[in-house]
Amino acid sequence: MTTRITIQQLESYLWDAAVLLRGTIDAGDYKQFIMPLLFYKRLCDVFDEETQVALEESGGDTGYAAFPENHRFQIPPEAHWREIRKVSRDVGQALQVALRTIETANPDRLYGIFGDAQWTNKDRLSDATLRDLIEHFSSLELTVANLPEDELGNGYEYLIKKFADDSGHTAAEFYTNRTVVHLMTEMLQPQPGESIYDPTCGSGGMLLCSVAYLRHHGQEWRNVKLFGQERNLMTSSIARMNCFLHGIEDFRIERGDTLAEPKFVEGDKLKQFDVVLANPPYSIKQWDRSMFSQDPWGRNFLGTPPQGRADYAFWQHILASLSPKTGRCAILFPHGVLFRQEEAEMRKKLIEMDLIECVLGLGPNLFYNSPMEACVVICRNNKPKDRRGKILLINAVNDVTRERGQSYLNSEHIEKIAKTYHEFSEVEGFSKVITRKEILAKDGNLSIPLYISSLISKDGKGNKKEDNDLTDALNLWLKGLENIRLLLNIFFGEDNGNKVSITHSFKKGVPHHIPNDLLSNIEWEKLTIFNRSNWIKVSFKDVVTNVTETERNPECAKIERFIGLEHLEPGSIHVHSWGKVADGTTFTRRCHPGQVLFGKRRAYQRKIAVAEFDAVVSGDIYVFTHKDEQLLPEFLPFICMSDRFFQFAIETSSGSLSPRTSWNHLSDFQFDLPTIDQQQRIAEILWAMDHIFINYCVFFTNCIRSISSFIDEHFFSNEFPQTPLENLIISITPGKSVNGINEPAYNGEYGVLKVSAVGPNGFDHKENKRIIQSENFNPKFSVKSGDFLITRCNTKELVGRVCIVPDNYPSLMLCDKTLRIDFLKNLAEPKYIEYLLKSRNLRNQIESKAKGTGGGMKNITQEEIRSLIVPLPDIKIQKKLLKDILELEDLKSNLESGIQNINKLRKSMINFFIG
Repeated sequence: MTTRITIQQLESYLWDAAVLLRGTIDAGDYKQFIMPLLFYKRLCDVFDEETQVALEESGGDTGYAAFPENHRFQIPPEAHWREIRKVSRDVGQALQVALRTIETANPDRLYGIFGDAQWTNKDRLSDATLRDLIEHFSSLELTVANLPEDELGNGYEYLIKKFADDSGHTAAEFYTNRTVVHLMTEMLQPQPGESIYDPTCGSGGMLLCSVAYLRHHGQEWRNVKLFGQERNLMTSSIARMNCFLHGIEDFRIERGDTLAEPKFVEGDKLKQFDVVLANPPYSIKQWDRSMFSQDPWGRNFLGTPPQGRADYAFWQHILASLSPKTGRCAILFPHGVLFRQEEAEMRKKLIEMDLIECVLGLGPNLFYNSPMEACVVICRNNKPKDRRGKILLINAVNDVTRERGQSYLNSEHIEKIAKTYHEFSEVEGFSKVITRKEILAKDGNLSIPLYISSLISKDGKGNKKEDNDLTDALNLWLKGLENIRLLLNIFFGEDNGNKVSITHSFKKGVPHHIPNDLLSNIEWEKLTIFNRSNWIKVSFKDVVTNVTETERNPECAKIERFIGLEHLEPGSIHVHSWGKVADGTTFTRRCHPGQVLFGKRRAYQRKIAVAEFDAVVSGDIYVFTHKDEQLLPEFLPFICMSDRFFQFAIETSSGSLSPRTSWNHLSDFQFDLPTIDQQQRIAEILWAMDHIFINYCVFFTNCIRSISSFIDEHFFSNEFPQTPLENLIISITPGKSVNGINEPAYNGEYGVLKVSAVGPNGFDHKENKRIIQSENFNPKFSVKSGDFLITRCNTKELVGRVCIVPDNYPSLMLCDKTLRIDFLKNLAEPKYIEYLLKSRNLRNQIESKAKGTGGGMKNITQEEIRSLIVPLPDIKIQKKLLKDILELEDLKSNLESGIQNINKLRKSMINFFIG
C-alpha cells in the first residue's frame, strides 16, 4: 500500500529514533547506530517493493520475482528486517550478523558499509533499547513509492545536521555548513559527465551538493562521477550510505588518510579531476611532515608546511589532483592561510604560478561549532586569458546571516557572491580585482582588508563569456542536412541537376571528399521522402508489442547465449558480445532474431540493439517487436534510437536507487509515423549507413594491423644490414629543467614542453607549461620544424616515445626529460627512424634497457639509445618504404574521419525523421 510520507513525518520519525538513545550513549555516537539502521530498513523495504513489482509483471511468479536482476541489492531471506523483528534475545548479535550477511551478498557495492558499531555491547545498547529502535523504524514503510530517494536523501541530511548540532566540537569532522557548500558549487558550476572529488569528504555533503546543483539547473546528473576519501571508518560509511540514498550510481568513497595514503592514483600519478570541493581539517598538528617533505606523489611543489599547520599540505594535494585543462577547486579554509607568515614563501610561489582565481572572505562561525573566521579560495588550472595574472577578492563578511552563534548564507547572499565571481567584477565596498604584481609587492599577503579599502567601483558588468552552444548545434545540424541531401542523391538518384556519382567510393569502403556546397541548391523538401502530408500521429503501443515470452530452461530449449545490459554498447545497434547459457544464467525472457532490445534501466546510457540470434535476456531489457503492418520491423530500431525516445524514457524513469522506465510509460510515447513506402526508403538509408559504418570500422582495424605488419615485414627484412643507432647520430641534445605553471603558453608566451608533448599521435605543442619569468627561457632549447624528439624518462610503455616536430615553435623549449637527436641525413631518413623506434622490435629493445627511477618511472640513457640495433637499408629504399607506408597512414586518417562523420550523420537523420 502506498502511503506518502511527508517531510514533517520523516524528520520526526528520524529524530525520535535518536531520542530513544538519549542517556544510553554519547550524542556524538548516535550516528553509528541510527544511520546504519535507517539504511538497513530502506534496503529491505525497497527489496520488498521490487519483489511486488516483479510479481505483478510476471503474473505472480515467485521464482521470477526472486531473480537478482529484479533487485538493486540482494537481501538474503535470513537477513531481512522482518527476521530481526522476531529476535528478542541477543538482538545486537543477530543484527550484526544480518548486516554482515547483506554486505557479503553485495560485495562490490556494500562491503563494509555498515561500519564498525558495537552492536553486541549490551552495556551501551541493551536488548530492550534495540528492540525499541527496531520497532520504531518498523512504524513506516520506507519504499520508493512512499518516500522518493531525493526526499529520503534530504531527510538523511537533516539527521546528519541534527547529529552535528548535538556533537559539539567533533561535528566539523563530518559536517560542513551546507549553505557555504551550496555557494561553492554555484561558483564552480559542475557540468554533466565531470569527475568531482572531495579529499576529506566527511559524510559526502559536498559531493551531493554538486549533484543537487545539476538537478536544480535541469541538467543530467546521473553521469557525474563522484570520488571521496575519508579517514574515519564510520564517517566514510555514512558518506557511502548517503550517496546510495540520494540515488547516486557512479561514486567511490575510500577510507584512509589523504595526506599519508591517497587512494585515487593512476599508475605513478595522482588521479586528476575536473572539480574538487573541500573543507580540510583546519590546522591539524598530528600529521607526517617528514614523509610529506619527500612526497612520492610530488605534492610538495610549493614546499613543506610547518608541523602545526597542514593546511598547505591539503592545498597542494588538491592542486595536484586537478585536471590540467578543466580542473578547478573551491576550498573552505581558516582565514589564516591568506596571511600567516610561516607559510609566506609557499603562498608567494602559489601566486607566481597564477592558480588562484578568487578569494572570498566570509567571517566567523561558518566552521561548524567553531568561531574561527572562514574564507573560500577558488583555484583554476586554465584561467581565462583576461583573468591571468589577476585575483578577485570578495569581502562578504557583511553578507552573512548570523543567528544563535551560527552563521549561514541565504539565497540572496549566494546569488550576489556567485554573480560577482562569474562576472569577475568590482563592486564598491564588496569586491576588487588585484594584479599579481600588487600582491607580491605586499609580500604575497592575501588578507582581504589590505585591498578592499582602496577599491574603485566599476559598472559591474564584468566579462561574461558568450554561450556558443546554440550556434554550434545549429552548425552541426546544417552540416548534417547537407549530408542527408547527399545520401538522398546516392540512394534515390534525385539529383535536381547535380550530376555526381560517388557511390563507388562507398562500395570500395574509401571515404570520398565532399565539397561543402555540393548539393546546396537542392529543394530537398520537395523530395517524396520528406512529404509528411500522409504521416499519422501514433502512440508507441499502437504499433509496438512488448514481448514477454519466457523460457524457464533455456539450455533444454537449445538456447546457447544470454544477453545482459553489459553486453549492449551505447551507440551501436548490434550485439557484439554475450554470455554462454552453459556457464549459468538466471535470465528467462526470450528474444528472437530481428526483435529490438532496449535497456530500461538507466535509460540515459542509451543502450539498444537488434537481436541477431535466439537468446534469453536480462529482466532490465525490454524486447520489442512490430505489432502489425502499420510499422516495418526494419524501421522500429531507429525509432528507439531517436533522442526524443531516449529523453522520454529518461523522464519517465522511476523506481529504486537505479531508475527504470516502464512499459506503461513508454507505450504512451507519441510520434509521427511515415507511410510504409517512406518507412522502407528511410530504413534502407539508415541500414545502408550502418553497413558502411561497420565496413569503415573493419577497414580501420585492418588498416592499423596492415601498418604494423608492413613495418615488421619490410622494415626488418633479413636483407638489410644491422647497425647500432649510434652510427646514424650526429648529436643528442637534452632539454633543460625550467619551472612553469600548469597551463599552456599562448600567442608567443614562453613555455617549456611537457614530456607528454611527444604524444601517441605525434607532436602536441599544447602540452606545455607557461614560463612566468621570461629570463628563464633559453632559445638554445627552442623547438623547430624537423626536430626529432625522444622521451628519456616516463612509464615503461611511454619511455622512448618519439616524434618529429612539424613546425617552428620559437617560444617553446625542450624539458629535461626529452632529448633532441640529429641524424646523418645521407644515411637515414628521420621519418624512417621514427617508424623503426615505434615498431614492436625496437619497443622491446627500449623497454628492456630502460631502468626504474622509482614510482613506476623508467629512464633510458643516451648511451642506451645509441646502442639500439636497427636495420639500415639504402636511403633510396628507405624513401620507397616511407612512400608506401604514408599511403596507408592517409587511408587510416580518412577512415577515422569517415567513422566520425557517419555516426554524426546517422544521428542527425534519425532525429530529423523522429523529431
